[in-house]
Amino acid sequence: MESKLKATLLNILEDLLEEEFVKFKFQLTNIALAEGYNYMPRSTLHQASPVKLADLLIQFYGDEYAKTVTQEVLKAINQRNLAEKFCQAMAKCGSSTDKAAKKTKKRKQENEAGPDGINNVLSKKLRNMLNRKKTPNESASCSRDPQSSNDKEETAPNPDFLDLIRRLNLETYYPKKMTKVNTLLINNTSLHDTQPRAEGELPFCFLEKLLVLDYHLRYLVYRGNTDTISMLPQTLKSTELERTFEDFFIIKKTQSTTTQTCIHPMDIQMAVFHCADYLTRQYVLTKLSVCQFALPLLVPNPCNPQIEFPLWSLRQIRRSWREVEKIGWEKKIKNYNNQLISWKPTHTVSFIRVGNYVSTSKSQILNSLLSKDKHDHFFRCHSREDNNRCLLTEGMVEICWFCPGGRAEDRFENCIAFTNLHGNAEIHEKQVRFLQEVSSVTVILLPTSDFDKMNSSILLEFWKSPKPLICLFENVENIMDENPVHKVRIGIKDLNKIELADKIAATLTQLLKKSGSPHSLSNWANIARKHEFTIDEDQGACQEAEKKTNILMDMLRKVKLSEIKEKLLPLQGGLWHDWCKKDKELHQLREKGKKSIEKYKNEIEKEKQKIRCEQYHKVINLSELMKSFLESLQSHPDTHTELYFLQGLSILIDQLTTRELENLHQRHSFLSAQVRTEKEKQSKRDSFRRWEAELDAITKEISDSTLGIEHLLREVGQIYEALEEASSQTNTLFLSLPQMAADLMISGIPIELMDGDASYVPLKWVAAVFDKVSEKLGDKRVFVLSVLGLQSSGKSTLLNAMFGLQFSFSTGRCTRGAYMQLLKVEEMLREELGFDFVLVVDTEGLRASELTNKAQSEENELATFVTGLGNLTLINIFGKDLSEIQDILQIAIHAFLRMKQLNISPGCLFVHQNTEEIIDTNQSMERRRWLQDRLDEMTLAAAKHEQCSNVSHFSDVIKFDVKTHIHYFPHLWEGFPPMAPPNPCYSRSVQKLKSRILKYAKEESRGSILKISELKARIRDLWRALVNENFIFRFRNTQEVLTMNKLETMYNRWSWELRSHVLDLNSQLANLIRNGDAEEIKRRLIDNQLVEKHEAIKQELERYFREDRERDILAQWKERFEDDLKNLKEELTVETMRKCEDLITGKKIQDLWKEHEVEFEHKLLEKIEGMTVYPSGKELQGNKLRDLFNKVWSENISILLPPTLPSAEAPDIDIELENILLEHFKQHPNIVNRIRYRDSKKTFCINYSKHVMTSQKFQAYGHSVEEFEKDIINKTTARIIKLVKEIIHKREQLNEGYSPSYFHEILQLIHAETEAASQGARFMLTNRYRLDLALELLQEAANSFKKMCITFKETNNPVQYLESKKEEFFTNLKLPYNDHSNTD
Repeated sequence: MESKLKATLLNILEDLLEEEFVKFKFQLTNIALAEGYNYMPRSTLHQASPVKLADLLIQFYGDEYAKTVTQEVLKAINQRNLAEKFCQAMAKCGSSTDKAAKKTKKRKQENEAGPDGINNVLSKKLRNMLNRKKTPNESASCSRDPQSSNDKEETAPNPDFLDLIRRLNLETYYPKKMTKVNTLLINNTSLHDTQPRAEGELPFCFLEKLLVLDYHLRYLVYRGNTDTISMLPQTLKSTELERTFEDFFIIKKTQSTTTQTCIHPMDIQMAVFHCADYLTRQYVLTKLSVCQFALPLLVPNPCNPQIEFPLWSLRQIRRSWREVEKIGWEKKIKNYNNQLISWKPTHTVSFIRVGNYVSTSKSQILNSLLSKDKHDHFFRCHSREDNNRCLLTEGMVEICWFCPGGRAEDRFENCIAFTNLHGNAEIHEKQVRFLQEVSSVTVILLPTSDFDKMNSSILLEFWKSPKPLICLFENVENIMDENPVHKVRIGIKDLNKIELADKIAATLTQLLKKSGSPHSLSNWANIARKHEFTIDEDQGACQEAEKKTNILMDMLRKVKLSEIKEKLLPLQGGLWHDWCKKDKELHQLREKGKKSIEKYKNEIEKEKQKIRCEQYHKVINLSELMKSFLESLQSHPDTHTELYFLQGLSILIDQLTTRELENLHQRHSFLSAQVRTEKEKQSKRDSFRRWEAELDAITKEISDSTLGIEHLLREVGQIYEALEEASSQTNTLFLSLPQMAADLMISGIPIELMDGDASYVPLKWVAAVFDKVSEKLGDKRVFVLSVLGLQSSGKSTLLNAMFGLQFSFSTGRCTRGAYMQLLKVEEMLREELGFDFVLVVDTEGLRASELTNKAQSEENELATFVTGLGNLTLINIFGKDLSEIQDILQIAIHAFLRMKQLNISPGCLFVHQNTEEIIDTNQSMERRRWLQDRLDEMTLAAAKHEQCSNVSHFSDVIKFDVKTHIHYFPHLWEGFPPMAPPNPCYSRSVQKLKSRILKYAKEESRGSILKISELKARIRDLWRALVNENFIFRFRNTQEVLTMNKLETMYNRWSWELRSHVLDLNSQLANLIRNGDAEEIKRRLIDNQLVEKHEAIKQELERYFREDRERDILAQWKERFEDDLKNLKEELTVETMRKCEDLITGKKIQDLWKEHEVEFEHKLLEKIEGMTVYPSGKELQGNKLRDLFNKVWSENISILLPPTLPSAEAPDIDIELENILLEHFKQHPNIVNRIRYRDSKKTFCINYSKHVMTSQKFQAYGHSVEEFEKDIINKTTARIIKLVKEIIHKREQLNEGYSPSYFHEILQLIHAETEAASQGARFMLTNRYRLDLALELLQEAANSFKKMCITFKETNNPVQYLESKKEEFFTNLKLPYNDHSNTD
């Protein structure tokens, strides 16, 4: 027995393909085992061959239970044929152990907890339900309570439906247990794009094709495994030999085949529909609508007599169209963009069939009407036999909308709904009566030969109805009623498709003009209730969500749209934006002014805290809107009410905002065009300024009026941050908010990562959400896919097709900021891929024209942030033009080179939309090499500027493979919208791209894929590094950076020329004043001395802006640099005037002192001598003498002081040094902290790896610095230090006081000497060398300048000069007084 079992096991295992054998071993450690049995060790299974595994099964589980385990595992991997074969083979071995096997099986079923166990239990329950007869009471209650019946388990499932569910392996999902997370799962089909290998794989292959918008899903069929033909080769051969010619070609009627028919594609679709929960249904129907397929409108329940009207599932269907409006003789096109069709009133035309013997297809007629038979909107059944194979469409009504494109060839001028009842209308009276009530026109297809056999009561009702009716007679030709009023007959015999469609279209056009008012799907709900149809919106979770939604909408409608954010969502408005600006200023210090870094930072921290306190007070008085919103977000894991709530609220908010936003956008477009035209004319008219002001106001109003779920969730984040920072108490609300967001994120709701309005990442909120996600899921590994693209490049459409993501909540708006959405990887695939989840980060469209007020730096920050965050960044480009996205990439490369401390190595992949791939391999590679060269060229330019000698290729910074990381996508639509379906080539490209991304992720999993906790830290570190970057994000591309660098170098030279000229002028004026040749210096004199030099420099600057080859780029900075030069001249003039005044005042006081010194001495002696003897006759001694001297000095010295004293406030040299360093080295990364902690730095020492870079042309000889070069560098450093000390000594000797120009003099010296040392050499002294050396030398200079400043003040400030003379005078006075006392 054991040998027989082992042989059978071995045969079964050897029949498995290699991949299936791996799955078999995997499932052995996952299926539920009976009590008392243990799993095989994974290490043992990993290396086991089929022979070894057969032995292991028997050893671990014994003969009987090994059979059970084998069968369960085969079913788990969808190998039911092999499971049945194994069962039959073992049945032949006898039934001696049947009783024991039954006991084991029973014990297993009682203890099962895994998915397969659930499948078996469910199947058994369904079979029991089938065998149980329904009582009359149950039938009555079912018809009386249509609202609740759909939520209850079905009571009488038919065996064919149960068999279909079993064949499709959907037992665990029926009824309504398939969630959206299940449908968006990253599975094996996502990775390998394989065709179904078993019927059980059909539903998820269907969903995968639906996901990528492949309309070929309607032809998805599994016809069996052709490999099974070879399972019994000997039998086939023997049978073949016995056959005769007649046996083969003549098939006898008595011969019957039991071959199981293929599952109909519509049965796959409807089986998924019946298994899906309402959220998933909505997703499926929305995707089917994009594929231009008809959608289920009335769906008979396969398990009871109920008919369902899936209104909520149809709520998200959006359509766009263009209608032609005739105004007199003129025609005007009216656009309807992205309309929620369930709310839009439209005329409805219903097609029904009366009778069973009709050969003409209604679906074919409808397809000809809708798109001239270019696309099968309704599934065509070519024969009655084919239709019989379709199990779940009988009695179903489908709906599809014709949407005109505003073109002459449109069949209809308005949007019209078309419905189609499947099956004979005679046996579907409920559906017919509903359609009769909602339809504007009914079209009946019927034969003429069997009229007497038909149920004429239905036809009689249509005949008596006042509504228009069209009857299509199948076997009649050439009948067409002239001048029809309401009832029209058309004979369709011998008419081709085009002729028939034209006739019906013309008739419908006439009849619809006479029909009543159109109605929307929402209006049909009451009619459906009247007919006792089940409506999904009336079910428990939907009803509860609707109540909560209505409460919030009532609050929103009471406030003006543009004021909602300010009044109801105040935390994310001005306060949050101010906090973001303060936080960025804390790191960048752009407005530091005359404050020290530490003092300025402390002030900003206090201001930030004050803002948080203001937010906290608003949290205490939280708006009723947010209170209701937070209550509604309480998790309901059983019903997912919060997801229904968010979806419904999103739809209603769209309705609230759409019309207002459309009007604002139209006004914005008009004003943008006007302003653009006036700018081109360089107009200075008042109307131009008014238009600009109005455009700014409209832009702000659009921002204020843009409202969606994301804004409510953003407010939740700000509530958390305010509580976290401003409240010392940890309350329940504080703790619950991140958990709410984490639950939504795990459920597939996008969560905002970067606030698109403030262009800022709320780090504490994001970190708290990730912590809660990690708590719930575990610290799983996450592959991050970022997406970048210009506005309207098809980025969001691509993401929706690839992963089913829908980031933009509100209609008429693009994504703002960055959002993240979590996708689950199938359990079986996690080990192969090396990660558990995919986090997709989508961003707003870059270079958005309507966001002209968005700073260029903010877009660059966003692009760099998401690129650095992602393991792979998908860069979406419309067409071949790389210019805009290339600019953004260049800045990102600069940023990554400047943020080396992060140690990140992102990858990128290019997608060219609307560009066919060239079949010619040579041309294709030439195009790819051209892109590679462009990327390398821009990287080399960036690396040269950032002085990174080890970077020469784009892939050195961002991983990129030119062979596999460039994808070309054809146009999205196959034809002309709005009726065109998606292009199948586009869908195949999406699937190919998705597979490529996952394979890249699989390769990446060996190293750089982070856990959730590590990803949280990466977000924090990357954002802080970006906020600290104060320079590179201001520019559009590398060319601008290089141009600015050259301009700054030129300006530094020009400004030094002016400063040097003023320093010389200061020396000349100082000499004049000290020599007594000038008693007063007029402002005019200084201006005259400066004007010539200033004009010369100004002309040179203007010539540079006019003649340089980059003058087009330079133009944007011309006004700024002219102002800088003008301000510098004024600053130097004021400084010179102040210094001259100090020198003149000092000269005067010195002269006065010399003149009055002797006279003053006599006066003091006389007064002191007259007061030195007390009545007691004792002499004054010590302190009493000094007190008397101070009194007499104060009384007499005032005659020497001028009427107005100069300010005694000395310049703060440390602050001025900080400002000069910040300005001069602003291009250096992390410059604020380098300056802030300069005092803690060690003595300057050359670091050859950081301070010296080998020139690019010598790269072939290596990076090392030779000894003779080190000697040159050391001598250069020593020379610079020596020259700086000489400058300091020279300034000390001149005693002309302090000037900021002294620092510039030293910086100019360092620049000149380093340039000279690098000239012609194979090495270059880096900017880091200049900075480190300057930090030390300028600090030493600052210490000397402080002393100089004190000395100058003592010499030239009257008060300080006299104070310095006071002690000297007292000493001189004290000596003769003491001598006189001693003599006496």
